[in-house]
Amino acid sequence: AGLALALAFGRARLTRRSQRRSGEPTATAIEPLGSAEIARVPENLYELLGVQETADADEIKHAYYDKMKICHPDIAGDDGEEICILLNDAYDLLQDPQEKQAYDIQLRKDHSKPVLAPAPVVSTDLSATWAWTSKAGNKKAKPTYNGRPLSRSLHNKVPPEGQGDKWSDEKFVFVDEWTCIACRNCCDVAPRTFCIDADAGRARAFAQWGNTEELLDYAVQACPVDCIYWVSREELQVLEYVTRDRLYESGNTLPCSMAARQGAGSGVEEDPFSMAVNFQNRLEEEEERRQRAEAAGPSKPSEMQERIRELFGNMSERLRTAGWG
Repeated sequence: AGLALALAFGRARLTRRSQRRSGEPTATAIEPLGSAEIARVPENLYELLGVQETADADEIKHAYYDKMKICHPDIAGDDGEEICILLNDAYDLLQDPQEKQAYDIQLRKDHSKPVLAPAPVVSTDLSATWAWTSKAGNKKAKPTYNGRPLSRSLHNKVPPEGQGDKWSDEKFVFVDEWTCIACRNCCDVAPRTFCIDADAGRARAFAQWGNTEELLDYAVQACPVDCIYWVSREELQVLEYVTRDRLYESGNTLPCSMAARQGAGSGVEEDPFSMAVNFQNRLEEEEERRQRAEAAGPSKPSEMQERIRELFGNMSERLRTAGWG
């Protein structure tokens, strides 16, 4: 209520003063102080006066006087009347310790509002084949999740005699590289699907369905540490991403899986399936926050912000440049 009264009082005060003026305004007295470009609209009262948010009472007073020398109706003419009312209100508010404190608290709340990152471009196509380029194998750059697996798919090239139930169900193979002991068994059985990664030193499916289902099934079942799994297309793209992302963070190195199995590791058990679940949960939470933010719309500007935007929208370019150029 006190703030509303101060705003109304400031407007009435300058209106009465302008009504007592005599003669025509002298708008030609304005001299631009800065660039000839249109000035940016201030976002708050401190920017309106041209001071930092940490400015003390003397700095605010001097800034207020400087702006009034430019915008006062006796100098700027009728174009300066409304902005002078706003300058008076801004000065009154920032000179009152309690009002200033309340205003500063509100500014900090506005600054602390989370800024959501743009929604990532994620493919929703879950076909058995997908677009793939050699860039997907780049291990020097942090991976970006785009809804496509990092391995390539040859699902559509499997001959009829090499197909089976898993081919029909569109299942794919994934290697848990933290469990893998690099025995090379899968690479020997299905060399067009599995390889030993040169950096991590573990088996990895570089091409889905590079071999027949019979050979792939045998590679899965013959793994001595059971680190190869049949997964869905949707599971595959997340599992491959979280694996690549964790490897990027660790410099493409993995702890000794044998030592970990014997309890001699770091004590932190890495599980790509748990990582995938956590990552999927984060994606869903971010999407929910984004949807809530979009439904709520932009935050409502304060009365002062609305007045600043309205006045600067109607202000002449000459006055804007002179006072805020």
